[in-house]
Amino acid sequence: MRFRLTLNNPTSQTLIGWNYNYLVMAWMYQKLEAVDPEYARFLHQEGYKSDENNKKFKYMSFSPFHFEKKSGQFTAAGPKGLVIHASQFYLDLSFYVPKAAEKFILGVFRDQRLPLYNDRFRAEFQISQISTLPEPGFSPTMQYQAWAPVVVEKHSEEKKYGDYLPPNHPDFGRLMAINLSDKYFNATGQRVQPEEIIYELKSPGKNFKTRKISIKENSREETELKGYLNFDFTLKAPLEVQKCGYYSGFGRFNTEGMGMVKTTF
Repeated sequence: MRFRLTLNNPTSQTLIGWNYNYLVMAWMYQKLEAVDPEYARFLHQEGYKSDENNKKFKYMSFSPFHFEKKSGQFTAAGPKGLVIHASQFYLDLSFYVPKAAEKFILGVFRDQRLPLYNDRFRAEFQISQISTLPEPGFSPTMQYQAWAPVVVEKHSEEKKYGDYLPPNHPDFGRLMAINLSDKYFNATGQRVQPEEIIYELKSPGKNFKTRKISIKENSREETELKGYLNFDFTLKAPLEVQKCGYYSGFGRFNTEGMGMVKTTF
């Protein structure tokens, strides 16, 4: 399920940093914990695990902040961040959960405030509305656009850290399919082989955008993630696997706001 939060901006010159992802993620956990501490602890510390693949997934993601399509909604303030001028803007939350959880999630985030605080800026937005977004018409072949950065990482024995792959890399589709296959297995107990998940890039390389996001910024635990967005791709996979990718996010670090896509037709 996906939900759209309408955020009210208290000023016409509200500054937020570029690395707001970690703050949004922490806020989501905080709100879940206030309503259901055990579920929040499970998501934050454990996730859905399997001994078969030794991976854990949390099946939620969120979009970048987005605005109405008219001028003057925001301006970039260089390395400082983003200045929001719009009186309202939006944040979409995505969860790969049963339909029965809809009322629970609506209750968690309704009539709340979203505070974004660090040592460089302080912003707080009132959630004036939360609505459930309609489900797209899923089929075994879907066309998607990377709305948030998609992170696909390739590890090797020769390197301590993996390489973040662009969407036109020969291994990008294969590794994304392995990740999605494992996500679906851990959620359902049913195995769809990665070879049954076929990725095809539809955008020329010049259209790709790179986005780096720092998690736990300015701390000893700071981690920099690198993903790619603004590219279109086709995915062939069973219907339920499509839903798993769409709602939980593609690639890695979905709870940090990576991997969310839009459908394109």
